[in-house]
Parts: sequence; C-alpha cells; structure tokens
Amino acid sequence: MTKQMSPVKRILMLLTVLLALGLFATPGFAAQIYVCTGCTTPPGGDPNIIDPTSINVGYAGNQSGVSPLLIIVGVPNAGSAPILSLHGNNAAGVGAYYGLHSATSGGTGGVFEGSLTSANNGRNDAYTVAGLSGGNNSENWSNWAGFDSAHGVTVGTSFSLYAYAIDVALHTGSGSNSPINIDFSSIATGSFVIAYNCAGTPCTGGNVDATPFTNAGSTAVPEAGTLPLFATGLVGVGALFGTQLFNRGRKEPVSVG
Repeated sequence: MTKQMSPVKRILMLLTVLLALGLFATPGFAAQIYVCTGCTTPPGGDPNIIDPTSINVGYAGNQSGVSPLLIIVGVPNAGSAPILSLHGNNAAGVGAYYGLHSATSGGTGGVFEGSLTSANNGRNDAYTVAGLSGGNNSENWSNWAGFDSAHGVTVGTSFSLYAYAIDVALHTGSGSNSPINIDFSSIATGSFVIAYNCAGTPCTGGNVDATPFTNAGSTAVPEAGTLPLFATGLVGVGALFGTQLFNRGRKEPVSVG
C-alpha cells in the first residue's frame, strides 16, 4: 500500500521547486551598480573608499539599463552640492527622472532632493527620501552616520541629498560601456556616492538598478595626496629615532696616553 504525502509536505515541496526555478522570487532591484576607484568589478568594500578625482560607476554582472543614469550624493552636516565632471558622456536634460522630487539641472550641478536624517518618518533610506522607489534600503542613516562617525567625520543632523543625471544607458556584454568614469570637485569628506536607473521601460515592479551600501562610494578618509606626506613624515621620524638609538648604543674609543 502506497503512503500518500500529507498536504503540508506537498505544499512545501511545491514551494521548493518554485524557488529552484526562480518562479517565486522576492521583489527587489534588478542589478547592483557599484561605485569605486580603480576597479572594473565590484570590490564590495562595505562601502568602497573612493578618490573623488577618479570614480568608476558600473554594473555588477551582465545588465542593460536605460538613460539617464542618476548619481545621488549624500553630503554630511547638510553640506553643499559638489560639482560633477564627466569623461566621454554628457549630462542629461532637465527632468524629475524616475520620481525625483526636483528636476535635475541639465548640467553638472547637483539639485537638492531632500535630507536623510535619523527620523524620516519610516522613509529612512536615501533613495526613498529623494523620491525614488525600489532602491536599496541599506543606504540608510544608520549605515552612513555610523561609518562616518567611525572615521572621525562630523555628520551633524542630516545628509543633504543631491541628484545628477547622466545621458548614458549603462550596459555590459558586447560593446560594454561599464564602468563609466566621473569625478567630483568640492566634495566634502564623508560624502556617499550611489547610483540608480531603470532596467527597462516602464520602470515598475522592482525593475530598477541601484547601489547597496556594500558597494557605495565613500570619501570618509584623508585625501590621497596627504598620504605620501604622512608617510614621508613617518620615515623622517623613524630615521631620527634610528639615529638616536644608534648613537646611544655607540661607544667612543678611549685613547690611552
């Protein structure tokens, strides 16, 4: 006599099959967009430390997006908007793309989209605060403020969010243009750089690409130009102490008359 499977076990087996086939996927953004310096794949630095004068923005894995690509910069202590520079691409026209609260500038100036604070009435991630849906909720106050504070950056009560639109349909595969190169001037230490665009048209049902905190860009360290000077100072101090220790250990010859 064949033993029949219980209804509960039958449902669990069906769900397992659906998950294996990818037919029961949870909603979310379509692909990751990483922000880094000197890389062509996502380093996953949690976040990635970037040199503002040379930033790479690209897809993790095979993906095609639509134009424009949005760059969102969160500046601590309610700081002012940095200036974007593009290399091989142009700024997109004026527009409140994908639901942004305010239209972008049509140039390389950032437009204020809102303030990320510790109390955003349940809308506590940078994308949602800027008016963008389906982004990654790891780009939140706790992660940003915690990382900056750990690096000695004064956060204040908010991060000012500024949007920039780039006229590029980012894509990988044949004829890939990923990553693209951008840079920022007058960007405050401790700022975060993230990206967002649509994976298709219409931009609905989680069909968006965004940057998680693990692959955001952060400027929360001394500028690269100060590091050689610091290293030189260490070498000088080491040489000084080395000389003193060497002299302390020397014994002058005693002449016998």
